[in-house]
Amino acid sequence: MREIIIDVQVREKISELEEYLKTEFKMSKEAARKRSDKMRQFVFSLRNPADYPLCRFKRWRVLGYKCAVFEKDWVLAYEVVDEGVIVRDMSHAKLLKE
Repeated sequence: MREIIIDVQVREKISELEEYLKTEFKMSKEAARKRSDKMRQFVFSLRNPADYPLCRFKRWRVLGYKCAVFEKDWVLAYEVVDEGVIVRDMSHAKLLKE
């Protein structure tokens, strides 16, 4: 298995999403945490040898990032390096343009 390095920006976005679920969607603290933990588990699953294709979104494709989709809505951009996998960014799919 490869080492996973998660950019601070991605960690912050997942935490912000958890807070958003609690305040805007009125989810319980436990439900919001469960959802964000599920996303974190997906991020760590990128250490497995299977690779996703290059991103179809131009801003990430030009950087050579690969993209993995979490539950149809969230896209994670990552790159494979000698040290392992660096998860660089994430965004809701509706906010990304080809």
